[in-house]
Amino acid sequence: MVVELTYQCEISEGIHARPAGHIARLCNSFQADVVWQNCRTQREANAKSALSLIATDTLLDDKCIITLHGADALSASQALADLLTHLPAFTTVAEPERVSAATSLPRCLRELQPQYLTGIPISGGIAIAPSRFFTGVTFSELLARSPSAVVKREEEIVRLTAGLHRLRTRKEAALAIAGGIEQDLIEAHLLFITDSAFRESIISYLDTPMNAWSAIVSAAMGFSAILERSSSHYIQERTLDMLDIATQLLSEIYGAHARVQPVLSLDAATIVIADTLTPGQFLALNKQHLAGLILSATGKTSHTAILARSQGIPTLADVDVADSHLPSQHEMILDGDQGILITRTDEKILRYYRHEIDVQQQMSQKKHQARTGKPLLTPEVVLWELDVLDKNEVIKKMVDNLWLQQRTDCRDKLCQDIWSREVPFPTVVGSGFAIPHARSSAILDSTISVARLRQPVSWGGVAVDTVFMLTISQAAAENEHMKYFSTLARMLMNDEFVAQAKGAATPEALYQLIISTLAC
Repeated sequence: MVVELTYQCEISEGIHARPAGHIARLCNSFQADVVWQNCRTQREANAKSALSLIATDTLLDDKCIITLHGADALSASQALADLLTHLPAFTTVAEPERVSAATSLPRCLRELQPQYLTGIPISGGIAIAPSRFFTGVTFSELLARSPSAVVKREEEIVRLTAGLHRLRTRKEAALAIAGGIEQDLIEAHLLFITDSAFRESIISYLDTPMNAWSAIVSAAMGFSAILERSSSHYIQERTLDMLDIATQLLSEIYGAHARVQPVLSLDAATIVIADTLTPGQFLALNKQHLAGLILSATGKTSHTAILARSQGIPTLADVDVADSHLPSQHEMILDGDQGILITRTDEKILRYYRHEIDVQQQMSQKKHQARTGKPLLTPEVVLWELDVLDKNEVIKKMVDNLWLQQRTDCRDKLCQDIWSREVPFPTVVGSGFAIPHARSSAILDSTISVARLRQPVSWGGVAVDTVFMLTISQAAAENEHMKYFSTLARMLMNDEFVAQAKGAATPEALYQLIISTLAC
């Protein structure tokens, strides 16, 4: 009996490993032969082979003709039609959020003029650590390492069969304890390892004649070339999985002494910069010491990138390090939120990022509070003995405190608005005081912030040790900005107030002095 089905692909990334696996597993339960033809590409596949299905390059909206031939073709077609109907529901691809590389740095970071490279953010977070470069092996290099000893076809088939069995057993044991993205990865690798087309391709190379090493690499290269020709970037990036499987299979057959892949051992916090890093190599890394990951050639939807994101490791992809002449073992900063790798550090840049890490940790530990209006001045916005080196750091830390107090939801814009007034006319007012100020849509509640500095900083060429920062909400009355600015200016022109402010021994005393003065 022959039954024909028509199918239009509804999966956004097309028939990649996961949907192909579901189809192949079901079709392998049929007696009937199942032929899948993509009408667009005119490629045919045995639907009992996941790799063959992927090779048809079936993408979203492609029309396919599926022909079933055999005694159970009718019941098989009904089961297959039901699977295809529900396929999109359980083959969703977990892609990183599409975030553009930084086009403009945060204002206070830009002030420090860092040297940096840009990339595609895969996983946010900040890493400060020495870098180490890692270069993975290529298919061509693997072929060149093939043993030259003369072999017999039958003996090589035995070695291949035993190697596939051991690798499958190892993967199934790992699958039993895995979860999340790692589970998806192992399932995809098991799919390839057990695929009939993969084994048949290897044996066909053994017939040339060729030893198991060369046959495995050649077969993997062949399927990788098919994947690379796909119109889907997601399918293209499964070529790393083929390299991963090939190297793991070679290690099973030839032993660890064959040194199929280089090993990167981490014994301290490290930012790893890799051209190609397979999922298996990533999983082998000591995550305790993997501070961050730069993938120069490994794509943003590769299993390696998805694994890094799932484990919360700051990661960038598509970073062009080839012509950068970066030194190894050199301290760098990976900013996964901005999508940059800072390649040269100094004390001010390090202070910026150490503070940023601390502020983000504080914010992550804060409980969400319902939005309510806040008074102009509270004890929480009076900072005491603030440790800063310059005006830029003062502005950064005072704005960050406003963020922690939920008075702003856009730190960078608020910094930018404050700096836009500082550049033409520094807001120093004498007697060791400065009044940086702005009216901004980034401020939720108009605020007077105060900072007593641990040591004076230069502010427009004048030493400043106390800062009153006035940030007025855009929603406030038109004259509110100048009203409060004039009030602060009059306070700081009053010798009695200045003397009392300078003499305040605690943040509480300074707060009470300002509150009482404003009330007059």
